[in-house]
Amino acid sequence: MMQWISRNWGLKVISLVLAIGTWYYAVGEENIEVTRVIPLKIQMASPQMTVSEISTKVVQVTLSAPRTLIVNLASQDIQAVHKIGSEIKTAGEYSFRLEASEIRLPNFQIRVVKIVPETVTVKLDELIVQKLEIQPDFVGEPAVGYKLLSDELRLDPNAILTQGPKGVLEKMKSAKTEPIDLVGRIRSFYRTVEVKLPPGVKPMSESLVNVYIPIREEFGEKEFKDVPVRILRSPSASGVVDLNPDKVTLVLKGSKLYLEKLAPETLLAYVDLADLKKGDYDRPLQMVLPENVSLKDKEPIKIKVAIRSLTK
Repeated sequence: MMQWISRNWGLKVISLVLAIGTWYYAVGEENIEVTRVIPLKIQMASPQMTVSEISTKVVQVTLSAPRTLIVNLASQDIQAVHKIGSEIKTAGEYSFRLEASEIRLPNFQIRVVKIVPETVTVKLDELIVQKLEIQPDFVGEPAVGYKLLSDELRLDPNAILTQGPKGVLEKMKSAKTEPIDLVGRIRSFYRTVEVKLPPGVKPMSESLVNVYIPIREEFGEKEFKDVPVRILRSPSASGVVDLNPDKVTLVLKGSKLYLEKLAPETLLAYVDLADLKKGDYDRPLQMVLPENVSLKDKEPIKIKVAIRSLTK
């Protein structure tokens, strides 16, 4: 018995190795199933037609193949392509069943077991070309006291030629750019931005637009009530001084930025009583204002001044 085991031992080892290798190969070649979600592509044979809507843009496919072929198979290695023939020439809704032959696979040994959904519905429309006006899409507002001058806005180009579904383009008169941020702006500036188009619509001319955005300081008016009238330099005569009125309402004009910063109590409105003796006077109201702010009313405001002796 021992002699049989020891006889031709080299051949026996080789046989054992081959048997083990065959077993691993058989296991490796065992078919398994995997499921992948892949994009669905529609090809139109007619150049005058396009897909405006589709019930799903992806399909789920279950595949069967030897383990070594399929275990590392990625979704991007698979394609689902359905071609709509040239016999379809009118707009409308169509349904089709996606066949296994329309699933493009990297290896003939991979088999399609199942496709979900089985039926896909598309809406077809006539393909047209249309010119659209370009409108900048502004976001936010310039800094307080500044504004966008719409009349001086410039776009180059100011229109774009597009191609897309008739049902979509016929409802459009213009197309917006990417958002342009105005928040906190105090100076004019330039931006080059892309024109945004809806799905299924593509540009037939330049889709980048150069935009000049003019920002200017904003001017306006503001009313200030109960501004106190102060006395600058007392009269030469001692006594009691009465001012009428002792508070005034002022309408100022100028930079909105500065007007917003002003308050009645911070305004310096005064009458100069230097060298005045006892009596009644009409004195012009004088003011100290920021450089870019002025009184709206050009007529000087008169303050009645009464200087009286002290009574015991």
